Amino acid sequence: HLDEETKAKYIAEGRKPTIRLRVPLNKTYTFDDMVRGRVSFESNGVGDFVIVKSDGIPVYNFAVVMDDHMMGITHVIRAEEHLSNTPRQMAIYEALGWDIPTFGHISLILGKDYKKMSKRHGATSVEQYKQLGYLPEALVNFLALLGWAPEGEEEFFTPDELIQAFSMDRVAKNPAVFDIDKLNHINFHYMKNLSDEDLFHLCLPHLK
Repeated sequence: HLDEETKAKYIAEGRKPTIRLRVPLNKTYTFDDMVRGRVSFESNGVGDFVIVKSDGIPVYNFAVVMDDHMMGITHVIRAEEHLSNTPRQMAIYEALGWDIPTFGHISLILGKDYKKMSKRHGATSVEQYKQLGYLPEALVNFLALLGWAPEGEEEFFTPDELIQAFSMDRVAKNPAVFDIDKLNHINFHYMKNLSDEDLFHLCLPHLK
């Protein structure tokens, strides 16, 4: 990226260099995404990117490849926001001679206003939903249906049933909408099946 004269000047000034990965020219990075099918990126659009900053700290794309390889990760399922990171990570895997994991990029979750979910849409953590009185099994059931369509019309699943029914080939490519009314509907289903004793203990903290 720099000629020898510029390098010498920067060294004399005490500047510390970054470390970049040299990406092959005119190469196509292609992978079969578990959600989006076959995806391709041209290396010329990726460029020689930084993997270690001038302060010696590795950047995200380099660190995540190290972590995933060392932990033996075979499948990476993440938000579609990371789709553009994939060719960079593939380049790092190839440079190190490591097997590339299988990738799946799921769509974002939107609020009812069709904007990306944020704190302004209400509760954002599992603990907050617990404090609001939502049952764990209801929340798991609801979250599983965000962006995933089960076979048939059944909408209530126990965790064990979800494990048996879930498959990546039924995950939607389009963004899912977080519908609080749907969550309330599912939560009501689980609450009405509670025993009186269980319901009493569930309600007690909210009455103090």
